[in-house]
Amino acid sequence: MDTTNQKPWHEVGVDVDANFSSREMLYKAKLDWEVSKIPSQRPKSYGNQETMRFFKGFFEAGKADIETIGSLDGARILWGLARLNQDFTLTGEDKVKGYVLLASRNESREKIEIQFIAVREHCHNMLPIASKAKPHIKNIFRRSFNPTFPFLNQKPQTFDDEMNKKVAGMVTLGREAISSFAADAQQLADKKIATPISWHYMFNVFQPETLKKISTVGEKEVTELAEKNTKLAIETLSQVSEQQPYEMTAWSLLNAVTYIIDHRLGSNQDSRLRQAWFGSNAKLKTRALELALAL
Repeated sequence: MDTTNQKPWHEVGVDVDANFSSREMLYKAKLDWEVSKIPSQRPKSYGNQETMRFFKGFFEAGKADIETIGSLDGARILWGLARLNQDFTLTGEDKVKGYVLLASRNESREKIEIQFIAVREHCHNMLPIASKAKPHIKNIFRRSFNPTFPFLNQKPQTFDDEMNKKVAGMVTLGREAISSFAADAQQLADKKIATPISWHYMFNVFQPETLKKISTVGEKEVTELAEKNTKLAIETLSQVSEQQPYEMTAWSLLNAVTYIIDHRLGSNQDSRLRQAWFGSNAKLKTRALELALAL
């Protein structure tokens, strides 16, 4: 399960430099296009340029180092990922990095989604971290859309002092959440788990009762999905046991689950990332963390 050469975003998106302009970032990601027609009932437009400019301003205000941008679901979702430099190392030189994710959907470009994520360096498993920060923020970089000359509307826009302070406060809450999670992660890493308990844990994570709470498919489909995922989890856990000479821990159990979700479930990388960040699999990871802490 060593995926050291992969990126945290699982080969979706492109590397960018913080010194790039928003337009240069979009160009590298092949997202430097604009919608040429806006319905009359939407007099305000939030194009890729405005969205990326907001991402860049947010990361700068939060003193986070932007690393990657990209799109999902046929460019319906635009996202940016920045490192918080809020890292920690567990027993055995197991390093975990903190990130902040911003995402904007086509149907609601005014609302920017915010997530804080812990990424395990060894296998690039991702885990959403709950924080006291609001999960959304308003994109203030909107523009009046001129359908004839859309690019004439681009005016320099920056965060004012109030917005800088607001963003800095939100990112501080995210860093605090990552720091708090570090203590939980070490607790999991220190907790040795017997093999029978590990199987029981996997069953609890992927049982139909759990999936029903986070899925919208029918009961038959949920049961089939639970059986499939549990089998996959056991196979992955067996591989971990063979590769690791030391005892199984609650931390390795949790990472077996996140590995399955991030690297095995879904038909392609785009689908995996969407589900891991915004879909039912994000809730499944949270459930897995709760069960691991309860062991």
